[in-house]
Amino acid sequence: MLPIFFGDMVSLSLLGQFNERPEQIAKSQTNQVGTMKTMDLIPVSDKLYLINSPTGGRFPMAYSFLVLGSDTHALIDTGCGPEAIRQVLEEYGVDMVINSHCHPDHVSGNHLLAGRELLVPHERIEEVGAVRRLARRLMGSDRAVMDSWEYFVRQDLGMRDYEPTRTFQNGETLDFGGISLKAIHTPGHLDDHYCFLEPKQNILLSFDIDLTAFGPFYGNPESDIPRFKDSLNVIMEMKPRVVASSHRLPVRENIQDEIGSFAAKFSRNEERIAAVMTVPRSLEEICALKPIYGKYIPGLEILYFFFERCMVQKHLECLETEGKVRFREGKFHLNPSPGYP
Repeated sequence: MLPIFFGDMVSLSLLGQFNERPEQIAKSQTNQVGTMKTMDLIPVSDKLYLINSPTGGRFPMAYSFLVLGSDTHALIDTGCGPEAIRQVLEEYGVDMVINSHCHPDHVSGNHLLAGRELLVPHERIEEVGAVRRLARRLMGSDRAVMDSWEYFVRQDLGMRDYEPTRTFQNGETLDFGGISLKAIHTPGHLDDHYCFLEPKQNILLSFDIDLTAFGPFYGNPESDIPRFKDSLNVIMEMKPRVVASSHRLPVRENIQDEIGSFAAKFSRNEERIAAVMTVPRSLEEICALKPIYGKYIPGLEILYFFFERCMVQKHLECLETEGKVRFREGKFHLNPSPGYP
């Protein structure tokens, strides 16, 4: 999930066209020999393709990936929109669906592929599938926030309940015939976030380690900055030749620098928070200044404030542990430190 700045968000008024009923989606599982392919796929390798979304991969949708193995055709993530899913079914067929993690821009189309095998991460399996259950997990216990999130994902993204058929876990290799992917657990964004490595060509599907200018998203209760940084170190050490994510076209050059720049956004956000702490402020007062997002999407303010609050709170916890911030009488006080205003 990538809540990003106002200028990069697709208007909610455009999303109605993506919210089709399941019976409107073609149910074809196999493509007839000789049928002309009209779908515009973006090749990552000869058997692995990126599927565009109507938003160009921008939140609240995401790119999906199509694996065309000789034994199995698999769709990885389903946030590319109903029309793209319909075309994939008609032109290529889908035997298996895989979720990289449970954010709605990655699972919103799962119900459109009901009846096929659905693989999800082993971590927190008991908390996926039902939209309401996900609302509590991802958005906390405040009913107004949960209700707003659930309304958004149901009405604007068309998300419905879904039923996983089995799980995968760290180190497991999925073989599709002529191409295999190794599951790499990369928590921090969410507890169940995974990357997949295609080892023959050293291609990494990084999903929401997306190397975008916004930087890492860690705006849910279970998100964790230190674990996210550890995950970035893991993929840095892998030295992938290509990185294909859910919100940016594949990166094939200067990958180590790109990962480093993405990781540096943690420090950028910390500096933005410190910049508004020229006087002692409460958590709510800091968040009201929007140090991370700057401004929110009209109509989604309650959700974006929640994301902002989670991210700011996680930074304050880290800063307090490091002795850079102290909490006293309901306010956070910034300790004098080199580099801070």
